[in-house]
Amino acid sequence: MLLELLDSGVAAVSIAALSMSGASIYVSRVVLPAKMKRAYFKSITALAAAVETKDSGTVGHARRIAELTVAVARILGINGRELERIEYAALLRDIGKASIPQAVLAKTTPLTEEEWKMVQSHTLLGADMVASVPFLSDTADYVRHHHECWDGSGYPDKLKGEEIPFGSRILAVTSDYDAMTSQRPYHAEPMDPYRALEEIRASAGIKYDPAVVEAFLDVFGEGFVLVSELARVA
Repeated sequence: MLLELLDSGVAAVSIAALSMSGASIYVSRVVLPAKMKRAYFKSITALAAAVETKDSGTVGHARRIAELTVAVARILGINGRELERIEYAALLRDIGKASIPQAVLAKTTPLTEEEWKMVQSHTLLGADMVASVPFLSDTADYVRHHHECWDGSGYPDKLKGEEIPFGSRILAVTSDYDAMTSQRPYHAEPMDPYRALEEIRASAGIKYDPAVVEAFLDVFGEGFVLVSELARVA
């Protein structure tokens, strides 16, 4: 009887130990990473807001672009860590503008050649910034190349077609759309969303990856226009 009790006690302790071990594994593998991810996302969002306040005096562009970018990426079959990578790149694509004089970013008259080169340098500066942060380093190529064009006319490296990282090709479309439909220093009146969609459609195969444009238009076909406009007003 005593042996049976001892055996059952050992079994109970073993089960408890296993349960604690399982709970510890769950906490270390699920709970803590989720908390860290939320903390990272809050930090990234706050940083993006600070940069866009300097750039345009308003906050919200980065979040809208990130939401639209994720929607397009999902239609294109992207998920998991790669989707997260693209979302982070969307939020931080313009972080390099933190190093550009505000007088240049806020200029309402045409930029000089020197000023334009300065603005273009934000892609390189931004890529260097995110590359120096371990959990963001794999977004550096997306940040560097989000102003490349499908026909090779973009910057900083004049990449062409599929030479351009896929995430950057998505960002090229989504960030341009938001720029067109938002009030910016270089155009006081936002473009009508439907006209902006036509601009994007007309540039497929020239400025933008045709497959990305198709997915982008599909997102709007699912009602994203209404959602984005409500977010813009809120």
